[in-house]
Amino acid sequence: MMQWKKLPRWMRDTVSVVGAMSILLIMYDWLLAKNVNWALVPLQIILALLAVGAWSYFSYRSQAKRKAADAKKKADAAARAQRRKQRAAEGAKQAAVTHERNANRNQQHQQRRQH
Repeated sequence: MMQWKKLPRWMRDTVSVVGAMSILLIMYDWLLAKNVNWALVPLQIILALLAVGAWSYFSYRSQAKRKAADAKKKADAAARAQRRKQRAAEGAKQAAVTHERNANRNQQHQQRRQH
């Protein structure tokens, strides 16, 4: 038999929910219902497994897609921030070079005026 922890989470959740629902259904049929058709109970449980299983599978799959999209957004935002930071550093470096060149040029102009 396959170990419980090795099953996908959506399947474990499905079995847990349908198991609890099945116990409640059987208790209701046994204690309160009149004229119970016991042959339908296994069919009801199988249909519940199929319905809840499908819903759970697609729900978990859409959650995984949404998490992947969020992670991609965060990675893209971090990459954009890194590029912005790099451009700012390059701009500051270029501004410093320009400032130095202008300062040298101004100093040379002042020296020419003094001579």
